[in-house]
Amino acid sequence: MKICTKTILKLVMLLPILGGSVVSCKDDDNIDMSGIDFSNIENLYEQPLPVIQKCVQGKWKWYVSYGGIMGKNFSENTFVDINNDHYIVEYDDGLQLTWYFTWKKCSVNAGYKTYVMWDKERNEAGWYFHSIKNDTLSVLSDIPTGYADIPSGFGFIRIK
Repeated sequence: MKICTKTILKLVMLLPILGGSVVSCKDDDNIDMSGIDFSNIENLYEQPLPVIQKCVQGKWKWYVSYGGIMGKNFSENTFVDINNDHYIVEYDDGLQLTWYFTWKKCSVNAGYKTYVMWDKERNEAGWYFHSIKNDTLSVLSDIPTGYADIPSGFGFIRIK
C-alpha cells in the first residue's frame, strides 16, 4: 500500500510539470500549413501569424476604399506589394511610397485581437486583415476615433 501511495504522489507531482512542458511547446510558427487554402479564409484575423503572412504577401490591385468623407472610392491603377517588413503602394499617378512595419498582436477597433502591421515610426496600428475570398483581400485600418475623413476599409485583388 505504501508503494502504491508513493507512486501516486509522484505521478500527481509530475503531471503539472509534464503538462506545462507540453503547453509551453505550442508555437504559432510550428503549424502544419499543408492543407490550408490561402485564397479563401473567412476569419483571417483569427489565424496564427504565419498563415496571415502567407495570405497577404505579394502583389495586389487596390480597387476600393470604404469609409471617410468619400464613402466608397474606386481606384483604377493603384497597386500594393506587401513584403515581410514593408509594403509599397504605387498610386494612379505613378507615385510610389514605402511603409515599414513589424507584426504585432493587439486589440483593434473591430473588437478583437489580431496581428496588425505596426507602424514603428508613428507607434500605432496600421492595416490588419479580416478575410480573403477567391484572392480578394479585405483589409481594415485601425484609425483613431474622430478621424471621419480617413477610409477604414479596403479591398485588394491578388495579381497572379
